[in-house]
This record gives sequence, structure tokens and C-alpha cells, in this order.
Amino acid sequence: MIDRFATCLRSGRRDTAACIALRAVNAGRRSFTQAIVAAAICCAFTGSVSAQQDSTVSALAARLDGLAQAFMTSEQVPGAIAAVVSGEEVVLRGYGVADLDDRMPVTPDNVRFEIGSITKLFTWVAVMMLVEEGRLDLRADVSGYLPTFAMPGSEPLTLAHLMSHRAGFAESYAIFDQDIAALPRAQALAAAAPEQVFARGEVTSYSNWGAALAGHIVEEVSGQPWEDFVQERILDPLGMDDTTLAERLRQPDQPPLARSYRIQGGIAHPAFRIDIGAFGPAGGTASTAADMARFLQFLMGDGALDGARLLQTETMAQMRTRLFDDRPHAADMAHGFQARPRFGTMIYGHGGGVNEFISNLVFIPEIGAGVFISQNGGTGASLPFLAPNMILAALAAEAGLEAHTVQPVPDAAARAADAAGRYLTNRRMFSGPAQLLVALSPLNVTALADGALLMPTATIPMPSRFDPIAPDLWQNAQGDRVTVIRDAQGQVARLADGTGAHTHERLRGLADPVWLSAGFALAALLATTTFLGLLWRHGLRGGSRGGTLAAAVALVGAVAVWGLAAAGVAVGLVAARLGSEFLFDQPQRTFEVFLGMGDVLAVVSVALVATLLIVWRAPGWGLWRRLHHTAFALVLMGLAGLMLHWGLAFGGPI
Repeated sequence: MIDRFATCLRSGRRDTAACIALRAVNAGRRSFTQAIVAAAICCAFTGSVSAQQDSTVSALAARLDGLAQAFMTSEQVPGAIAAVVSGEEVVLRGYGVADLDDRMPVTPDNVRFEIGSITKLFTWVAVMMLVEEGRLDLRADVSGYLPTFAMPGSEPLTLAHLMSHRAGFAESYAIFDQDIAALPRAQALAAAAPEQVFARGEVTSYSNWGAALAGHIVEEVSGQPWEDFVQERILDPLGMDDTTLAERLRQPDQPPLARSYRIQGGIAHPAFRIDIGAFGPAGGTASTAADMARFLQFLMGDGALDGARLLQTETMAQMRTRLFDDRPHAADMAHGFQARPRFGTMIYGHGGGVNEFISNLVFIPEIGAGVFISQNGGTGASLPFLAPNMILAALAAEAGLEAHTVQPVPDAAARAADAAGRYLTNRRMFSGPAQLLVALSPLNVTALADGALLMPTATIPMPSRFDPIAPDLWQNAQGDRVTVIRDAQGQVARLADGTGAHTHERLRGLADPVWLSAGFALAALLATTTFLGLLWRHGLRGGSRGGTLAAAVALVGAVAVWGLAAAGVAVGLVAARLGSEFLFDQPQRTFEVFLGMGDVLAVVSVALVATLLIVWRAPGWGLWRRLHHTAFALVLMGLAGLMLHWGLAFGGPI
């Protein structure tokens, strides 16, 4: 389907109603939202036909302009930069404004945008340079390069693990702590070190900390700070003169940094900014469209650009291979690149997001085509993530690349039924209250009778249909592939999504956060009936001193439950208002109150269970009242146990 859509866009005809009709047919299978977006895109292309007829604007540039117009309008994007490379043709664009106050227009080289995790590609190129020189070994234990550094976990850790995001690390939000980020790199890494939660090499679990550790290894082995190494050996030879590796390193003759914005309720608010400092090798770079076009050309080439050779041809080819190839037909990591099967070939790249900047870089080496787009805010990320795929789809079709013919999967329905369920991303905290951030948004996968799956994706939040194309492998109309990973008993253990950078753990039993919601709902119901009983009896009326004490503890428990609910509502309202600032600007008073109420509830639950000995002996208590009190005590204890498990009671700071 995406090839047919690409052909429609490539035609350049005014009868783009065909495009809309084509998308509308599939909208019935996917979502109404997608149909509206597709129609907007096609309408944008209708408006760009006159530009295509101008001999000074190429069809490729017109295609990019049309997509930018559609997505920036529909998602309120203030400004964006873009670079498209196709063979010898290079299209550079700046759209919108870099600052909503002074209305400074964006051009391809007058302003820098933060590119976030695309920075990691510079770190991985640096690693491969040292591998070529024989100073690093991707399969060696990195403790040998950092003998005084206490490495998280007990198993040997290699650069192969780090480049593939298979070190088994939990997420570390400490890298966003400004006090920690301001420390020297070795100290910052030690202070923010995550726990090892998976065996090395087994599970893809994206880690910013791991990439920053790789940057530290580069500087320890080379004898240069990471920033100096990348500047002198990568940026300078490539002519990326306007790219900065940290804002503190910006030179007076380099372009300013664009302002970024959080869009809420149709209003653009200046973004809350963080400086990741010592963790810069994972995401501290800012660049221009012109510089990123040169980086794209280098990545698609043979290791050299304009006579400057950074890597040998064999090394460049090696970087496009996978260090762990246990899911060759699905997305995975290839020496630090996200590698995704699409259009009958493999596309490589990396995304990034920091301080409300959202960026994406993707390319197809075999046809010399690549796209880089970055935006400084917006209500969605369609411009940096959907537009590059649409452009590459058209270029791949023009180059004659075609997706392989899909053969029927005989047991597709049974495999889909196995895959259906709820999952949590493995990029998460496994202890403390930050676990709640992921628990609130599990991935829901639904099986259809014909063997297809319904699930949201990173770019399209509405459920997308994934059709079976091989055993345990599904693909949607946009070309994203998902696969399931089974354990030794053949049971589905996790799901690998279409990004290549993330896997999601199958939820079973009490590990599913739905039980936390169910426990709270039941506790809230019993807390409400406890209040109603108090009103019915016109007071505690415990029948004895002990019975009155038990009734009072139940009342305190009911207050604790609804106090927790009120604090939770306050947290939700503040988080919705602040966006990412809520996470990065800790501590947040409302969240501290919420956690404090969790502590209170846990203590009260113990006291309430202890009153059961009194209640069943106290005079004046009817059978139903005793049963209600017992049920409330046990439910509250169960809820407290779940809150302890999720770090919401006595779990420490976020």
C-alpha cells in the first residue's frame, strides 16, 4: 500500500483525489485520524503542483515542501529544518520561525536545532575509528578500558552490548538531574548508574546511560575529551562548521540555537530546558540542515566525504550489520543505527528528542537517499517521522525497490492469539516511584480472527493493523514490522516493535499494572461505603472501646484512600500542564504529597488488618459490618502491597 501511495505522490498530477480515495479505502481498516492526515497531505500536494512546475524547484523539493506544509499546519509546528539527499541532489529547507517572539525565520543554516539522540551516531562513529586503530574491541569487556570504574551488574559488558542497547540496563532518569549532569563525566556516570535487570545480550532495552558510557570509553582510550575527539576527527573533516556538541562550546560565529516550544491547548509555551552536560555523548548536539546533509552524505557513503576519509570502506559496511542477529527480518540495532526492513531493503537511521525538539535521520545506502528533519515543537511528530518514510517510499519506488511478495501464514490466527495481550516497554525503571510513568501506558495488542494484530505505533497513536507476513512477524501499511520473542517453552515473552530500539515485556499475573487500578477502585468503593456506614450509624458506634478504635482506624483508612485519589488527580493536572517539565524538574510538590499519602495508606493498612482481632470479638457489630470491615482491611492491605511493588509507598524519590 505504501508503494501505491508513493506512486500517487510521485505522479505530480492535479487529480490528487485519487490519493485521497486510496487512503480512504485503507482508513476503514485503520483509523479515522489517519484518513484525515492522509487527506491533508494529499491536499498539500495539490497546492504544491504549481511549485513543481517551476523549473527552479525540483519534484523532490516540492514533495518535501508539501509534506512540511501539511504537517506543520495540522500539528502547530513553529519551525523546522530539513535536508533531503538523493544521489547528487541535495535539498535544504528551513520552515517557520526559530523564535515566536522575534519571528526569526528559519533557513537551512542560520539557526541550530537540538538533534537529541542522533548524537549517538557521532559516538558510534568515534568508537569504530578506535576499533580500526586496534585500540578498542567490540567484544572485549569494557572494564579493561575503565579499570577504576564500578560497572553496573555482575556480567562482562562489551561495546557490542552498548551499541545494540543490549546491556540489560534499566532506565536512568538521573541523567536529567542538573546537579549530576554538571559533574565530571566519570562522576556523573557513577552517580546515575542504572541497575542491570536483564542478562547481557538478551533483551533490547534502550539506554542513554550506556551511550554516555561509550563516550567516556572513547575519551579514556583516545586521551581526549569526547567533545574534542568528535570535533577534531568527525565534525571538522566533514565541514560541519555550525554543529555544536554542547551549548557551552558554541563559538561566536556559529548560529544561535532555536527556541523550542510545548504546545498545549493551542498555545505555544517556551519549553522547559535541561542541559544533559556530562551525558552529552548520548544527546547533546545541535546542528543545522546544511551540516546534517553533509553527515547524511557521509553515512550513506564509503567512509569518506569530499576527500576526507574517516572510516575504511569495510568498516562503514560493517556498521550496517547487526551485532546480534536473532530477529533478522524485523527491526533491530546495527552498530548503533536503527535498522528497519522496508521497501524490500533495509533503512538505517536514528531519532532524537530533547527539550521539545524532535528529530529524525533515515537513509537507504544502496540508492543514496536520506532524509533529516527536526522541529522545535508541535502537537505531534508526523513531520520528522512520517514525512521521511513517505519521501523514502517514493524514492525507493523510483529506484525500482519493491517489497517481497508475502506468502500466507498457515497458523497466523493461532500466532496472533499468542501475541495478543498487554506489554510494558523494557525501557523503564524497575524500582522506585518512576515505575508508575510506564505503568500508566501499557501497550495493548489485540488479535483479529484473520491473524492480524491491532496495536498503536510510535508515530500513530491510534491502533494500526499489522498483517501477518511470516511466522511471528507482522507488518502494517506504513511498513513497520513487529515480532514476538518466545521463551524456551515456546511462550511469548516479549514483543519487538518497529523502531528497532525497543522491546516490550509480556504482562502476566500481578505484574500487570491493571491490578493496581483494580485494587484502588475496590478500595475506593469500600472507603465510600465506610463513609456511608458512618453516616447511617450517626458516628463510629464501635460497641466497646476496642470496637470504636477499629471503626476509627477504618475511617482513617477511608480518608487515606480518598486523600490518595485527590493527590493523584492533582498530580495528573500538574503533569498535564507542565509536560516534560514535570519529570525533569524534580521534586514536584504534588508528587511528593501523592507519595506521602501512599506511605500513610501502607501504614494504615497494617493497622486496619490488626483490628480484625478486635472486630470479630467486639459487641454490637453485626455480621455484615464485620464482613465489610474485613474486606476493607484485606483490600487495603492488597493495595498497599501493590503500591510497595510499584514504588508508590516507601519507594524513595523519583
